Amino acid sequence: MRKIKLHLLLSALFLTWLAPVFAAPPAAGSAPALDLLSGLAYVPGSEISLSTPVPEAVDLRQYENPPCKPSQAILPGKTFSPVVSDARRVRAINELLTNIAVCKPMPYSNDGNVHSKPHAGLPKKPSGYYLEYTLIVPNRPTGSGPEAVVIGGQTYYAGPVQSFRGAERLMIGDHREVYYTPDHYTTFIRLDIVR
Repeated sequence: MRKIKLHLLLSALFLTWLAPVFAAPPAAGSAPALDLLSGLAYVPGSEISLSTPVPEAVDLRQYENPPCKPSQAILPGKTFSPVVSDARRVRAINELLTNIAVCKPMPYSNDGNVHSKPHAGLPKKPSGYYLEYTLIVPNRPTGSGPEAVVIGGQTYYAGPVQSFRGAERLMIGDHREVYYTPDHYTTFIRLDIVR
């Protein structure tokens, strides 16, 4: 007996199962489609269920990723106002701003995309005003929990790191305004660069 590949067998079983749905009603005394399958030989792994889970909705929108424009306005200065009290984040923010300012290639395809979703706390501007960038903070691997961040004497919480990009972002408005969101768009803090 020739070996049949599992995916071919499963495809055949699926089509046999679907055939009665699209065919005319069975004549009296005919066997249901599933009874016709009973004569097939057992194939290891064939006990896989034919029911498939409904996939989650996939966002198929194409985000605009305009060409980078160098910007002296976002080059790092001495500090930020309000003051960011976490040295790791200050270094990460300054490094990211330096890379954005000189159009250095970003590690993620989502970086530099036009951010078009309106969010409370982010001033409403025309489409194309804000560009989004991933802020990777050192020593926060995937699986890290929420972390306190003190900015201007107020405590915020950086969201848990549930994926390789984490929850922290910088939003750059008009190539000159810097907004930090520690919790994936729930909170926005404008950071003015002090020179």
